[in-house]
Amino acid sequence: MGLHMMAATKAIITRGREASQTPIGRALFSFWLRTDCGSSVTTGNPAFLDEEWWQVDPLCHITIGDDAPLLLAADAAFSKLTCIIAKLTVLKRYAQECRKHALEKAKRKSLQPNFDQGVYFAAVEARIRRKVDAMQLELETWHRSLPTWFRPVDFDQMAIGEEDINQTRIREILPHRYPHHAVAAVFTNAFSAHIQLWRVIHPDDYYVPRRIGAIVHALLRAFFSTPVNCDSITIQNVWIAAILLQQQCHRDCLLTEIKRRTRATDFYGWKFALHGILFGWTLRDGAQPDRFKSIPDGAQEIVPGVSQNLWRADGIMNLHSSLVLNESDEQFDNGEKMYRFHGDAKIFNDPEDEIEPLEGAAGPSTPLVFTPEAGSDEAERKIPLYQSFIDDY
Repeated sequence: MGLHMMAATKAIITRGREASQTPIGRALFSFWLRTDCGSSVTTGNPAFLDEEWWQVDPLCHITIGDDAPLLLAADAAFSKLTCIIAKLTVLKRYAQECRKHALEKAKRKSLQPNFDQGVYFAAVEARIRRKVDAMQLELETWHRSLPTWFRPVDFDQMAIGEEDINQTRIREILPHRYPHHAVAAVFTNAFSAHIQLWRVIHPDDYYVPRRIGAIVHALLRAFFSTPVNCDSITIQNVWIAAILLQQQCHRDCLLTEIKRRTRATDFYGWKFALHGILFGWTLRDGAQPDRFKSIPDGAQEIVPGVSQNLWRADGIMNLHSSLVLNESDEQFDNGEKMYRFHGDAKIFNDPEDEIEPLEGAAGPSTPLVFTPEAGSDEAERKIPLYQSFIDDY
């Protein structure tokens, strides 16, 4: 995958932006960018190319009206969302680098009398939080830009809400009905972005608050309503949601569906994800196995010039601070440092430059809080999904 994506990237750059805006060029470019985002979300690498390229797709710039044809609306909504997801892949790496640089600096200055580690680390986390808050607002703006019918048809899931899957009395994952499976596939990516933003702030927390549990539920219900031909753009999202499941009945329900799709398609992506999901549940249930890495038989693990963490699924499996900050984990037995692709985007400055001015800064930014209205017991269990959820727990 890494070599294919690098070769495609070079071809895209050589052809230029205008070639990616013709009908066939646009279709090829959008497929490549969405594939790149899905791969980057999984590996933990930033997306290829930079933020100007992400918006080359003409559908990123159109208004989606209520009278827009269904498939055009879904395509445009996905193009707009892909720009946010590409930025998210850079933010995830930025947060990791910030924490790593902060730890290195704290070690260097720990003996200085005027250096307060607690204040310094709080300032680093505050800077990360502000960037997450800004991206959360981008996601909410995206939600508000959608046509009124671009949602489940059973009820207004975004406003009425969804139950936290780890607290619900429902024993199986029940699919929602959408106007078209393309709409459901788009929403799996949107819900996944919400979950990833939460994990950027809480990399060490598997036990999620109610709002995130509701988004996990919504994501899996959207996935269950998609056919197998959507799997290539939903697998990473299912993986992200699945490792947060607590109840065995929901795990079993999801496993049954994944195995059904694997039998139907023999798609290696599902085998890779299933291994990661089972590994994640082992971690969540208290075991301490080795770091996740799944290499298929016959595959090349290390490819010169390509990120050497492609089979580690760092973007999903290895967000824990202790793993990110463990220098020995970044080296091979011969002492060679692992090569990771760093992307071309310049939207976030170097973390070392950003941390320096923060010493003595205040704590985290003001949270975006939403308090559900009081109602029946069932209504109180449902959590609206269209509001800000950061710190609302």
